[in-house]
Amino acid sequence: MGSNAGDRQKKRQIWRFTTERIRRVPMKLEREGIQIIPESEQKTGLWDMAFVWFCANVAVPRLLMGGSMAGLGFARAAAMLLWGNVLVILPLLALGVIGYKVRIPTMAAARMTFGIKGSYVPAIANAVQLIGWGASVTVVCGSSIDAVVSAMTGYSNITLWIILTGIVQLLITAYGFRSITWLQRVSVPLLALLSIYAAYLMIKNYGWSNLTAFRPESPMPIMLGIDVLAANAFAWGPMVCDYTRYAKNKSSSSVGTLIGSLAGAAGFMFVGMISSIVTGDPNPSSMLVSLGLGVPALLIIILSSVTTNVMNLYSSAISFVNVFPKIEPWKIIVGGGVAITGVAVIPNLIGHFIQFLTIVGSIFVPLIAILLVDYFLLKKQQVDAEQLLVDNASSSYWYKNGFNIRAIVIWLVGVAIFNILPHVAPTIGATVPTFLLIAVVYFAVEKLSPRKA
Repeated sequence: MGSNAGDRQKKRQIWRFTTERIRRVPMKLEREGIQIIPESEQKTGLWDMAFVWFCANVAVPRLLMGGSMAGLGFARAAAMLLWGNVLVILPLLALGVIGYKVRIPTMAAARMTFGIKGSYVPAIANAVQLIGWGASVTVVCGSSIDAVVSAMTGYSNITLWIILTGIVQLLITAYGFRSITWLQRVSVPLLALLSIYAAYLMIKNYGWSNLTAFRPESPMPIMLGIDVLAANAFAWGPMVCDYTRYAKNKSSSSVGTLIGSLAGAAGFMFVGMISSIVTGDPNPSSMLVSLGLGVPALLIIILSSVTTNVMNLYSSAISFVNVFPKIEPWKIIVGGGVAITGVAVIPNLIGHFIQFLTIVGSIFVPLIAILLVDYFLLKKQQVDAEQLLVDNASSSYWYKNGFNIRAIVIWLVGVAIFNILPHVAPTIGATVPTFLLIAVVYFAVEKLSPRKA
């Protein structure tokens, strides 16, 4: 009895000690919204920035995109994954420079172009698409974990894994950009090694010569391949300034973004492409399990999904903050995390993934074209960041009743063009012609109808 009483006393002492320590730990929940980041906070170097964008582009849905690229044939797909990704990433590097110089998130920077209130429209569109993207990643992660665990143990519960994934990514994101940076530092080396190992196993088992000789029965048009890559890149385009505002210098914001994005997107899509050729399934998890490598498969799925989704959730919250600046970001993050998990449990959500990508591309390709033309060609990089945060008619960027109607109308025209082009001119794709046309139209309209802003 004495021994039991002593054990209970020790346990109580340990509990009191632990809870006291927890109380002393400062809860540094994310509170930085759309305010201008002080130059002293611009500490993120080139490699940390590269790690952020590597993880943004490494997720199971990228494997699915890579699998679709197999329709080009091995040689053309491999070239497309390199040069096509460079092409669609370049406009986003310019967007990253805006974040570094103006030191505010993308949707707050959009106030310079669309007006203070006009920026609410793309902000809400971005927040909603990131919740949709986050839900897609979460459901793919949950179902992949379930497939691996089921194969290893016989236990199956997709809903449980989806909910657990949602909880983990919410907890990490609630602590903001700095916790995300630390997560990326840990995850990048593991993800790179695991992905290389998965590719090595597939090449070893299938044969390099067999891979390079692969030719699809019905080849995919090259411009359609560009549209697939653009849908991926421009989906995270509106997130760029959210992170490059913390960049140490212009090189970190642009070169770091390019290195990380290209390595992550091209690398993971390549794994998906060869997995699709070898197994007929762009997700190599089932193959890894069949080789007795269920743990590496689980690590790839979990790490890639969570590292991507913390960024989706964070930027979704920051976009909402542009509309509701008085609410602390971490509170919106909690709501967004619950929303992502709630949407993820909807049956057959992933069956609408390709349609979702098309919608994302149609919204953000013309949007980013307008933002870049406005900042670099019309405003010539001269933007008063303080005025962007003035929420009334005294702001230099108020336009008419808070809206730049011309920019909004041209943007909506761009959305329509993007959706129409595949039906009337499928061989030229939608991304490149929409981007160039809207850039020219917006520049011409603004030059012909100048208005101080």
